[in-house]
Amino acid sequence: MSWVPKFNLYDTSDVLVMQLPNVFYTNAPQTPLKYTVVEGIRGNGGIVVQGSKSTWDLVIKGRLLAEDFQALEALIDTLESNVAEGVQFTLKFDKTPITYYSYKVTRLVPIEYPESIRTNYTEYQITFKVSTW
Repeated sequence: MSWVPKFNLYDTSDVLVMQLPNVFYTNAPQTPLKYTVVEGIRGNGGIVVQGSKSTWDLVIKGRLLAEDFQALEALIDTLESNVAEGVQFTLKFDKTPITYYSYKVTRLVPIEYPESIRTNYTEYQITFKVSTW
């Protein structure tokens, strides 16, 4: 049996809110840093000053699977209420079975359900802003 990484969302007290189901895409990990380049008006070159980590959009795509339309709508409602807009979370997802990535995130835009006919499954896309609290 192959190993599949888990995507867990925790509240600010490190209590598990939910495990994001059937994730098949993410643009993480990333570690974008801000740099400031100071260039002199008479000299050659410049000085690079490293700043702090900048915010970025972490995208997670997955699938919700259900027996029928009503069960699927219940899963959508659960996802919408657990991953509330404007709430601070810690997202942890596995690198290996014993190590993980951890990001402080906030969802600031609606969850998208692209190309969905919503019979017994739908794809979802959640975009979090990283390093926002």
